[in-house]
Amino acid sequence: MRAILVLTFFLTLIFGSAHAHGGHHGDTMPPWQKATGWPDRIVVTLADQPQRLFSVTWRTDETVTETIAQIAIATDDARFDLDAITVSARTEPLNPAMPELAGTVYAEPMNAGLPAAHFHSVTFSNLEPDTMYAYRVRGKHGAWSEWFQTRTAAASGPVKFVYVGDAQNGVLSHWSRLIRAAYAAAPDADFILHAGDLVNRASRDFEWAEWFKAVSHIHGMIPALPVAGKLEYARLGLSPIETDRGLSIFWRPQFTLPVEAELPKDLHEVVYDMRYSEDLHVFILSTQNSQIEIQADWLDRQLAASDATWKIVSMHHPIFSSGRGRDSADRRAVLLPVLERHDVDLVLQGHDHTYARGAIGQTPERLGWKDSGGQVNIMFVNSVSGPKQYDFQEDGWDMYEDEGVALARRAENTQFFQIITVDGDTLSYEARTALDELYDDFEMRKTDGVKQITRGSTSTMSERLFDNSADYPGVNDLK
Repeated sequence: MRAILVLTFFLTLIFGSAHAHGGHHGDTMPPWQKATGWPDRIVVTLADQPQRLFSVTWRTDETVTETIAQIAIATDDARFDLDAITVSARTEPLNPAMPELAGTVYAEPMNAGLPAAHFHSVTFSNLEPDTMYAYRVRGKHGAWSEWFQTRTAAASGPVKFVYVGDAQNGVLSHWSRLIRAAYAAAPDADFILHAGDLVNRASRDFEWAEWFKAVSHIHGMIPALPVAGKLEYARLGLSPIETDRGLSIFWRPQFTLPVEAELPKDLHEVVYDMRYSEDLHVFILSTQNSQIEIQADWLDRQLAASDATWKIVSMHHPIFSSGRGRDSADRRAVLLPVLERHDVDLVLQGHDHTYARGAIGQTPERLGWKDSGGQVNIMFVNSVSGPKQYDFQEDGWDMYEDEGVALARRAENTQFFQIITVDGDTLSYEARTALDELYDDFEMRKTDGVKQITRGSTSTMSERLFDNSADYPGVNDLK
């Protein structure tokens, strides 16, 4: 390890100028990347009791060593803030150029020249369910953010959320329009689920700066449920050892997520569940992490204990791949039996940079995208929200015929966001393009424990494939 660190140090000296200040292709650091005494990268995340508490995380420069946040019930009064409560924040230092992992400091050349920053977080607790709250966070003394509004979860009733697959490339230039279109289409969403690969290089500060600028104020208002994808894990520094990989140095400092105490520390804040309401229970896995069996055992126990009407699992790597040559047979062998044993309703995934929706059901031939009435066991979705696009699996999902899964709708060369609504015994699903065109939808209902597709897709859009859509020059020129 010492030899690796020494090599990394000298390579950093040689090549560091190419990544000066962690900027884009050696350009001067943009003003929205640099940490200052003012709070930025503000994001709301949900804890394990979303009716009673939520967390907020933000960043400043290292001069801010202690700070606070305030919260008040949002009212129509102009001075709603007179009743605000002040909460002390927790502060975590991070040097992105020389981060520490397991007691060892290593050089991260992608962030060469960046100064240390401080990440701050609060968890507002003892809140009322289904109530709009206003909050603000502080950087240095007197440097306050604007007041944001966010609503706590209701104990029961309809739940609407947005789900997106990989952002990954062209995050600021191309992904911004998609995530902002999603917000425009569903400004009342209860949360947004990101199914991994939020960025392309796990520990490059510039890419996280792009991600936060792209979402702008959205995640100050609508909570984020992030899934750790393949690219949230990366080699440490310039280590040539493939197994010398770790979770992004930014993940835990910038997202405050539930900790499952019974799991190994390596799985904390990347494997968690959220019982959002009486009807909805969401389970998050980290499929790039090698401890799949441990996660499967945890998921098995959590699903068995849940009495929610609808159980949704999200992970990055699909159970059934839609990207050519990207099958994950080893993960499927471990996880699919758990999903089937507990009759999971919906599995939301990313990774394959294509769109696919299909199901395991007793009458899979009834799942054609214009049909309805099919009885469903589990519905699977793979989706992509960024501009990087792959070819669809050559034979559709024919290679999975023995698993009994049938493909209902597919697409290439298209950025999507999905709006999912749960209301009692009914789950409604829509997949929409960046122009808010409806591409795929269905309605699923439960009657005496039996799930059926009660409305098939109503979209009139033609199937979008590379050979009938615009030319795709790739991602090398995305800036």
